[in-house]
Amino acid sequence: MESKFPANTAYLAILREPFSHLKSSFNFYRLDRILPFKNRENPLKEFLRNPAKYPTSGVVQGILVDKTRNAQAFDMGYPVEKDRDMQYGREYIKQLDRDFTLILILEYLDHSLVMLKRLMCWETRDMLYITESRNSKTYPYKSYRPTEAERAAHRQWSPVEYAMYNHFNQTLWRKIDEQGPDFFEELEFFRQVNKQVNDFCSHSKGKRKKGKDLPTKHIPESPWSESFDITPHFCTLLGMDYSSIDYLIRTKQGRPTLKKPCEQQKVQLKPNLFFLLDGRPGFETLADVMKYNPKKSKKPLNHEQSDILGRLAKSFQKCKKKQKHLKDHFHEVAGNFKVKVDKNIPKEMFDFLKEDS
Repeated sequence: MESKFPANTAYLAILREPFSHLKSSFNFYRLDRILPFKNRENPLKEFLRNPAKYPTSGVVQGILVDKTRNAQAFDMGYPVEKDRDMQYGREYIKQLDRDFTLILILEYLDHSLVMLKRLMCWETRDMLYITESRNSKTYPYKSYRPTEAERAAHRQWSPVEYAMYNHFNQTLWRKIDEQGPDFFEELEFFRQVNKQVNDFCSHSKGKRKKGKDLPTKHIPESPWSESFDITPHFCTLLGMDYSSIDYLIRTKQGRPTLKKPCEQQKVQLKPNLFFLLDGRPGFETLADVMKYNPKKSKKPLNHEQSDILGRLAKSFQKCKKKQKHLKDHFHEVAGNFKVKVDKNIPKEMFDFLKEDS
């Protein structure tokens, strides 16, 4: 990254409490179904009796990956192979501290955002977010609280992740202490404004479904923010994911939408784990999936592996159908792409970009 960006680039990341992250990983990567647990309601209890007993790591594109052991440290670039090397781990954490402007803490998200605003000299409107979760899924052990023994077992299994989380949690609070008492006044102001905006956007969404519209919501000037207005179009922007925003901005600027050819599109770790943890090679691209012949395998595929192959093959066929009329394009650094320039997007979709453009 340092070779691509200027020296004054701000690097940001977010961490969550390690045991909470473990529960989420177990559910998201379906480890509770891939690994041979007898306790389906709470596989974590079984796992934490002896984590080393279960094969949770695999090689993906030449890199050793493990989504239970120091998983967040790995996401920050820490190698799985050095999971027990705490001296290396402490040095790595120090380096992250030097490299990153701020590492936010999920359990203190609003605190982190106010601190981010101050460090980046942003405005209150830059920090607003939809409070209703868009990716929340329930699973049997989501609210489970570990025993002291289970917590100790996880801490021993992921020592670098715990050290990293504790370090940056303490770092956040140290930075907050340095801000003075008005930090918490601004925190309360931010929470009030964010609630007002969420209420406005929620009502606006209901009104727009009925073909009506809401007036602009005015947020008055304060010691921490200039006055600004919230419109239904701003609510639309607030609810979009980054890929949709990127697509709209690219189109408004007249830049082409670039898509990797279907054969070159990467297969994500989530489906790959069903093969890697069974001792099989994973798939790097969708082309690898299409070349794979289950009949040549020494052991038959189980039901879920067969289902995954079928779904990946369907996604490949859908991709080919979508790219049928796209033009080939070669980028000197990134390689081959398919190009589509869509000039038929309604003008009103860009209204919320007027101020920035």
